[in-house]
Amino acid sequence: MNLEQHSLEEFEQEILRDEPTLEKRMKGEDWHWFRYPYLAEGETVEKREALRKFLHEHGYKVATVTMSFGDYLWNAPYERCKTKNDAADVKKLELSYLKAAEEGIDYYRSMSHKLYGRDIPYVLLMHVGAFDAEMLPRLLALYRSKGFEFISLSEAEHDEFYRSSVDLSLPAEPDMLEEAMKARGLPLPERTSFEAQLELVCR
Repeated sequence: MNLEQHSLEEFEQEILRDEPTLEKRMKGEDWHWFRYPYLAEGETVEKREALRKFLHEHGYKVATVTMSFGDYLWNAPYERCKTKNDAADVKKLELSYLKAAEEGIDYYRSMSHKLYGRDIPYVLLMHVGAFDAEMLPRLLALYRSKGFEFISLSEAEHDEFYRSSVDLSLPAEPDMLEEAMKARGLPLPERTSFEAQLELVCR
């Protein structure tokens, strides 16, 4: 559920209801990582702080997102195009998907270098979908061609940038690069929005 559309109590109960299933399936591995659904951390400071306290008390660390290109946006148009057997538009989707991923790399890297003079270990947000599955080999090849290696979430979040996400007893700090830029009064880099054009594909 989206924290900003539900009460804190409802949200906390949802987390607790999930725990027995996670514990059973993870077989002794550390499953106490929490990503805010929709990246919604609460519509008020009080709600955000209350949930941080709850997560800390229950042994969670936050799985922060520091790289994303909205990959989920391509799944619905892909389904429409496959239904119509429109191979030409599927090819266009493939090209725009990789273009969005490449722009995303440049977008987040530019902020990281502006803020810290280096690449932080990025945490990439991806979604499960038919088009993601189709594109995954090419997507991984793109990241590797840009010099990326893949490591675990816990390895990535050992970096100082994620300090207040891993230790929720600390005061909250910006946990996304966009927030860190805004906190320093820096303008965000330019970025293409693909959403409107994807809505029109295979209609």
